[in-house]
Amino acid sequence: MLRNVFLFTAFTLALAGPASANGTPDLAACKAMQATLVPRQTEITGLATQRDASAVSAEETGQAWEDVEIHRLISDGHAAAADAGKAAYDAARQKLARDEMALQAALKQFNADIAVFNARCSPKG
Repeated sequence: MLRNVFLFTAFTLALAGPASANGTPDLAACKAMQATLVPRQTEITGLATQRDASAVSAEETGQAWEDVEIHRLISDGHAAAADAGKAAYDAARQKLARDEMALQAALKQFNADIAVFNARCSPKG
């Protein structure tokens, strides 16, 4: 995931030259658009880190739930522990899903912004 962010950064920087050489009246707009891309990349990196942490948490809580679930039938206390483990696992999975959706939405918007930047600021021809 970080590789993609670095590629986006390199791609954005590579586009800065053609936008300047374009010589169109949109030069100021292109520079403004380019300036908004870097903070968005930082945001995407943060969202990816958060999603990765949620994935680790979901994996760990899932493993913990599996460990207590096998003892569910031993006693009521074990059943309660298994229920609590299942609830924690479900909550971790939901957080992972929310984090993944936030990351995907940010990437989709970033890619759309790149497409607009390319259409407006890349040299024609």
